[in-house]
Amino acid sequence: MSLERLEIEGTFNFRDLGGPVTEAGEHRVRSGKVFRADGLAQLSDRARADIGGLGIGTVIDLRDIGERAKLPDALGDLDVRHLELPVFDDHFFPSRPLSREEMKAAAEATGIDLRDRSLGRIYELMIAHFGHRLAAAVDLIAEHCTEGVVFHCSAGKDRTGVIGAFLLELLGVGREEIVAEYAITSTHLSGGFLEAITRNFSDAGISGNLAQTATAAPAELMHEVLGRIAAEHGAASATNGGAPGGSRSLPARPRDGPGDAGSAAALPARVRAQPGLGQRVSLAARCIKLSCRHMFPM
Repeated sequence: MSLERLEIEGTFNFRDLGGPVTEAGEHRVRSGKVFRADGLAQLSDRARADIGGLGIGTVIDLRDIGERAKLPDALGDLDVRHLELPVFDDHFFPSRPLSREEMKAAAEATGIDLRDRSLGRIYELMIAHFGHRLAAAVDLIAEHCTEGVVFHCSAGKDRTGVIGAFLLELLGVGREEIVAEYAITSTHLSGGFLEAITRNFSDAGISGNLAQTATAAPAELMHEVLGRIAAEHGAASATNGGAPGGSRSLPARPRDGPGDAGSAAALPARVRAQPGLGQRVSLAARCIKLSCRHMFPM
């Protein structure tokens, strides 16, 4: 796993998720298949050519509608599949900003209080209320990693960072390497990124304490997130989830029409929509198991 960012013009945190050795030491996650990034709204012609040269065939945008509308991905004529999967389900950044009164009413109706947007609270809400969206994102990444896929949000830090951590844990990478991969984001987002966000703060899809919310990726926060999930739902690593070297086999996902068992189309919509982190663990582990031949070298 390289902690260095790729030099893609218009981005600050574009990285290859591949490279680390699994905790058991039996496999190395393949490079050149799954990439993570910050916003892609400022891509130049050269950047698009570089992305094409990486073999990326799918771009997964994790941002809410308000973020996408203000800063759409600048993919131009890049020959990629563009998929929108807002992790926060358009609650955090809707098509128009909510007033404090509207936020209060939404909190009373849904339990999702958007008035506190501190970093810890954002992660708490993401895990507690949008676990099924995280599962769907891992599902999509596993489905498209055969041809190369990049997933991104605005900073490539929180939504992207949590999903990246889930992927690495599901593949059996050790906790310390996962946390290091997450925390290096703070380095990449200092300086130029913070200056760019400050110039057009309201369009960045980021609010609250700018320096913390936009750039901080504290290692202890990811330790806490992964520890909480392991305690409440069990470890999601490859050794526990059925990927190579694993001891527990998982049932094949049910067929639902043409295609191999385990394809996105094979999973009934009612199951894909089911919320909760338990769903994340079971669904994502199966996705990674079925796709591991593309994530590990032959």
